[in-house]
Amino acid sequence: MKRFNFDEFLWFIVLILLDFSIIYLISTGSIGFYIGSNMIKYFYITIIMISIITVFQIKNIFTPKGSMNIKIKLFPIILALIIGFISINKQQTFKHSELNLEILENKTSVIDRKSLYEHEFEYNFNKSNIRNNDETIRIDEHNPTMLDDIRINPEKYIGKKLEIHGFVCKENYLNKDQIIIGRIIMTCCAADSKIVGIVGDYDKSYQLKENDKIKVIGEVGSSMIKDESNVEHKIPSIKIEKLEIEN
Repeated sequence: MKRFNFDEFLWFIVLILLDFSIIYLISTGSIGFYIGSNMIKYFYITIIMISIITVFQIKNIFTPKGSMNIKIKLFPIILALIIGFISINKQQTFKHSELNLEILENKTSVIDRKSLYEHEFEYNFNKSNIRNNDETIRIDEHNPTMLDDIRINPEKYIGKKLEIHGFVCKENYLNKDQIIIGRIIMTCCAADSKIVGIVGDYDKSYQLKENDKIKVIGEVGSSMIKDESNVEHKIPSIKIEKLEIEN
């Protein structure tokens, strides 16, 4: 009769849980809360390596028990899995300000108003200047920095159709029919994240909640916002034509 090593069996179970946890994060897209999209490819390698280790671990289950207490080594991993499970289930309750304050560990709890109008533009906004076409530019996790480019070089985008996947930011300096459509740019992991955003003009903004995940389709135009001295600035914005709340 073969021996049964409970410690090695426990380690086998933890490896399976760890592997399935990573698979779950990738398949549901929840991994984007922790790391940048360009880092996800490395986690496929991690899944393969953990799977191989798990297969080889099977034979260790039927070996004599060693003198080392493996439960001490397992405790940090099990604790990390528990904390990870809790954070996955609670991540949708984070507001963008909490993300910026707690994850980025700085003192900026809102999108900086000045960043929206530091590239204020003067543009003769009329139909003859619009270089429009039927192509819709999609802004998502693969090209969120385009929001910065629209803000800095709005003349390239005036009149163009955009589809933006982001979240709702409501700031007290906006007009009643304005929201900020925000995205979190994550190069490597949450620690190097930053928030970018662009003003959206939407006459039903009162129906939206802070941090609602939204899909927006609209046209690049211009809006006015006021600075701390009550001076108005002309800024690029999205004239929202269609808005959907995403799960």
